[in-house]
Amino acid sequence: KGLQQWRVSCCSSSIEAGYTATHEELEKYIANFLGKEAALVYNMGYGTNTSTLEALGGEGSLIVSDALNHTSIVNGCRASKAKTKPFKHNDENDLEEVLQQAITTGQPTKNKGEYKPWKKIIVVVEGIYSMEGEICRLRQIVDVAKKYKAYIYVDEAHSIGALGKTGRGVCEHTGVDTSEVDVLMG
Repeated sequence: KGLQQWRVSCCSSSIEAGYTATHEELEKYIANFLGKEAALVYNMGYGTNTSTLEALGGEGSLIVSDALNHTSIVNGCRASKAKTKPFKHNDENDLEEVLQQAITTGQPTKNKGEYKPWKKIIVVVEGIYSMEGEICRLRQIVDVAKKYKAYIYVDEAHSIGALGKTGRGVCEHTGVDTSEVDVLMG
């Protein structure tokens, strides 16, 4: 009966024919669970970070990334057309310095001394840093990022289900409402 109702495999990407009512139901459930407007389901976390960051970080954008972010985040930043600047691991004070400098100096231009603001700035962190096992200081990171009107991208791959009273991840654990985070991955 199950094989008649659901396929064994979609055999293609969702854009071609691999998207089913079950996928849609899962995405709605995840969005509701996390208090977000919508969700997209990818087949793996590595691919999520590499493709999403590539898409978000266009030319004229700046990605400010924790120095110990996972390789998938590093590769997503590299694949994007954005400039990437690291900040010291889990250090909101260094993040603030990097953001202040980025806003003050703007994008590099051909004309020396010419100021050109960034189109957007995205701060990227992990909920639980996979290699260190440390929890992100998300409340402090979000406060600094929002002060400078930067977007927030949080990789929750290791914190959803593991942190927070109801398993909603680092946001719940640190008292950050999910509405304060622009992109949650996990």
